[in-house]
Order: sequence, then C-alpha cells, then structure tokens
Amino acid sequence: MAQHNLVAADTPRYTRADFTALRFRLNRIPTDQILARVYDEDALHAAGIETAAQLEARLDALRDHLVERVCLSNPYLSASLADARRFNRWPKSAIDYLVRAADQDFSAPQPHDPVSAWLRPIVFRPLRQEGIQTVAQLHSYIALRGRRWYLPVPRLGAGKARAIERWLQAQAATLGPLPVGDTLRTDGVELGQDGACPLVPLDQVERIIPALDGHDGRNRAPGYCMIAARDDLDAIHAYLSRYRDRDKTARAYQKELERFLLWCVGVRRLALSSVGTDDCEDYKAFLAQPDPGWVGPKAARTSTRWRPFVGALKPESQRYAVLVLRGFFAWLVGVRYLGGNPWLLVADPLTVRREAPIAVEKALPGRLWEALIRPDGLLDQLCVQWASAPVSVPLTAKDAEAPGAQYRLVRAAVLLLGCSGARREEAARALRGHLKPVPEQAGVPAGLWELALLGKRSQWRTVFLPARVIAALRAHWADRGHDFEQADSALALLSPVVVPSTPTSRAKHLSLKTGEPVLTGMGFSPDGLYQLLTTMLRRIAGDATLPLAEAERDLLRHVGPHALRHTFATHAVAHEMPADVLQRLLGHASLQTTSLYVRAERARGLSAVAKLYSDPT
Repeated sequence: MAQHNLVAADTPRYTRADFTALRFRLNRIPTDQILARVYDEDALHAAGIETAAQLEARLDALRDHLVERVCLSNPYLSASLADARRFNRWPKSAIDYLVRAADQDFSAPQPHDPVSAWLRPIVFRPLRQEGIQTVAQLHSYIALRGRRWYLPVPRLGAGKARAIERWLQAQAATLGPLPVGDTLRTDGVELGQDGACPLVPLDQVERIIPALDGHDGRNRAPGYCMIAARDDLDAIHAYLSRYRDRDKTARAYQKELERFLLWCVGVRRLALSSVGTDDCEDYKAFLAQPDPGWVGPKAARTSTRWRPFVGALKPESQRYAVLVLRGFFAWLVGVRYLGGNPWLLVADPLTVRREAPIAVEKALPGRLWEALIRPDGLLDQLCVQWASAPVSVPLTAKDAEAPGAQYRLVRAAVLLLGCSGARREEAARALRGHLKPVPEQAGVPAGLWELALLGKRSQWRTVFLPARVIAALRAHWADRGHDFEQADSALALLSPVVVPSTPTSRAKHLSLKTGEPVLTGMGFSPDGLYQLLTTMLRRIAGDATLPLAEAERDLLRHVGPHALRHTFATHAVAHEMPADVLQRLLGHASLQTTSLYVRAERARGLSAVAKLYSDPT
C-alpha cells in the first residue's frame, strides 16, 4: 500500500513559547500555570493543544528531541542526561545544555503563526490591542508604516521595535524581505531626465528638463502674459500662491496639481502646457486606476517612501481632481499663460449623488453618546481606574500615570468636540484666552462658558460649553501642570501630556528654561488630534471590561473627530434647536447645509411616520 512507503515521521514545529514552557516544566512548575503564563488561545490552537495532558506530551517530546541532539553532539553528557530523564530531576547544568540546544533548533516562523507563538507577552499583548494577530499581519504593518511604525502601539518603544525588525529580517526565508527604510530626500529633483521620472512631491521638484518644462508648449498663448512664469512649474507655484492664506485648500490643490505634473512628465512625456483633450481623458482614466508604482502608504513628504496615491480614488475624489484641474487651466487661460482649456471638453467622472452630501449617519446614537459622557459614564470610569499624573512632570509612555492622563485628555477632547460641534482644526488651535465664563443672567444655566473659534473663511464664531466640559478641561490641565484659572492665554486648550521621545516632539512640547523639562502647552496639530482620538477610541472599543454591545464597539472603532461634530448637530436637532441657531454654532455659510441634519434626523422621521400610520384599534 502507498501509506506503507511513508517512512518520514512528522516533525512538530516548536516555537519560542514551547521552549519557554519546557524550561518551566523542567523546573517542576505545574502544567496549569504554564498554560496560563506562557500560552494564549491562538498559540494553543495553532499547536493543536486542548488539554493539559496534550501539553505535557508535547513538552516531553520536545525534551526527548533536545536530549537526543545534545547526546549526539556531546556523547560525554549521555549518562547524566539519561539519569536526569529517568528520575525527572533536572539540575541547572542539564537545563542549560538543553537551552543551548534549543537555541539552534527554532523552527522557522510561518506567516499564519500567531504572534504569541514567537514573541514575549510584553510584546505581543500591545500588538494584539492594535489588531495584529499573526506574524504576517505584523510584517505587513511594519512594511506599511516604515521606521516609525511602533508609535501608535502602546508600551512599545524604539528599542523593542528595532529588535522585532531584526528578528523579522532574520526570517526572510519564510516571511519575505522586510523593507523598513525611510531615508529623507534633501536635494532638489530634476524631472524628466534620462526618461526616468522620480515620484516626488511638488516642493521637492527643483526644475524640469527644458524639453518638457513647457516654456514653448503647444498651448502657450501668444502675446503678453500677466504672470511672470517662465515655465509650467512657475505657473503652478503662481497659482498655489493665491491660496497661501488657506492652508487646507492649498494642500488639496497642490496634491492634484503635482499628480498631474508627474503624470505629464513621467508617463505622457509631455509638457503640461502641451496637453490636449485626449491627454486629459487618458489622465481621467489613470485616476480611476493608477499605476501600482504610484500607490503607497502615507509617508512624510520628505521621505523616499512617499507616493502620489494612498489607494484607488473613489468616484467623488476623481471628480474633485477633474474640477481642480479644470479650474487651474481656466485660470492659466485667464492670465494668458495658455491659449485654451483642454479640460472644458472632458466630462466629469460619474458619481452617485447621495441623499445627504454630509455623512451625518456617522453621528453616535444617543444611547452610546450618553453612556460615554455622562457623569460616572465610560470615560469617567476609565479615568478613575488610573493614578493621577504628577504635576508639571512630563510623562513618557512607560510611566504608570500615562494611561490615566491620556484618558483624561481624550475625555476633554471628546466633550469639547461633541458639545460644541467644533471641527478638529478649530479645536486644535483653540487657546485658553478664547474661553471665558458666561455672565450670570436670567434664563441662562449656571456654569456655562463661551469659546471663540476661528473657523473656515477666517471667520470667528462663539460656541457654548457646559460645566461638564470645563471640569474635564481642568482635570486635563492638572495633568499638564498648568493652572487653568490663571493660565497664559496663549496656551492651547488641548495639549499632549505624554511626549514621544523623538527630537521633534520634545523640542515642540518640552521647555528647559527652568532647568527641568516642563510641558509647553503648544497643542496638537489637526492630524495629531485626529490620531489621538481615533487611537484611544479604538482602545476603548477593545476594552472587554466595559459594558458595550458589539455594534457599539464597531461604531467606536470608526469614530473620527468629525463624527463628534455630526453627533452634536443631530442631537441638537433632536432637542428641537432652531435651525438658524444651529447654523451659527456650526459655522455653516448656508442654512441649506444645516438643514441636512434636520432631514437626516431619523428618530423624528420615524416618530412622525408612526403617528401617520398608527393602528386605529
């Protein structure tokens, strides 16, 4: 029979956890304690272990395998190891021999192995909190984020991160190479040289080769040009300079223009001022399906890992890119740099028109929002579980007080955004000097404060905060070591309390004027505030001790700062706040935008329909 020809025995795959468990077993530690201290459910499932007896059999087989290996390599130890195995008495010298043999007997990790099978608990537990379950997921996570991949992972510093990278790189035979390089590009780049077009952001482009720079493009307008632009690169910078006082708009326009410029020079081998309608149609198709080499993870614009696209563009984003380019070319025609606009004959990409352009459905339901923010609610429960931070002492992620300070910071941020409807940019630049108590007057609840916010179109507006928000801000300021009542008016309302060890972060958030490092209170960038909120809310969603339904946990995993703005607006509508008042509080230019929340207030619609079709019986 065929099965009689199978002479090779199956060799079990042993992992770091197995060798650790063997050491415990040789030291007579009970098997149930080994199961609790060394293995987790995924590692046991991968090894096929369901009972303590199965684990004992596996460890005994591993012991015998190592004994045979040591005896072959050093016959003089055979007698002592045989006695140790016979009487089950393992002196330290015998264990050391087996450990040295185990160091040479590690099986190669496989992509589907759980991280708990190969990494120590102090390492794999934080990784599991970030959703990293397998070795392949860890490999992809690091490759995607580069050298600073470890920053979002709690209690995992640069030292452990570098050790994990070295271990993964040593396992390239089974896991593949691990690219973690993130070198910085400092020199200016010339586009189009030797037919190669490096993918670099616009601010890294120093010049374009004369054949493709557009100084004599086919579409250049004859006669006098109203801007001092010698070539296409100068024309792009002249256009973007019109938005130098609107940072968000300038960044959005620059992203679209640099993509188109790189495509013209690198793919089409054509000057931007020479493109025609056919070229524009081809670029529109390119937006729908960019070349894989143009797609990569989000990286610093000075990094060699930067790519023009993070992923495939949605139809709405494709349409936005076409509108930006059409407007840019219209301006070039208007200033007589170009003779015509080739984008006028290009149709917009087809998009599905939503019932409500604003994603109001991302607002938190009333029950979940109340459970988060009410006194003694989820946020308060998390804050009191941890020790208070020492006053005026900067914290690191390893400090025992750091989790409590972080939760109090997140509580203040969630309440500030969710009780005012502020955008993340507005909350990030809100200062202590912008906040003051409302004078007591008839019909106004006690403890109300007003906050001036600088919003879109450089317009100020005033929002109102209840005493609950102010109490959370006071607790956050106590962690920072700042006096909330007599503070410098230039200090940010929200500011980091746990400072990363990077030189940039320490220079921004720590001051050494007094000899000892103290927090500067410089505040967050809008992206930094976004990362803080999303990371901490995901951590709350994964906390099994909190009384949350699975649907609520899933909502919290996808909540961003703007969802809290939607939450404020929808709950204000539910409590029958007048639309014009809500418009002013949200800073909408048009009442029509505010009315979207009225139309999308699902609870009111269902209630009205229920009355309309009520059962007469």
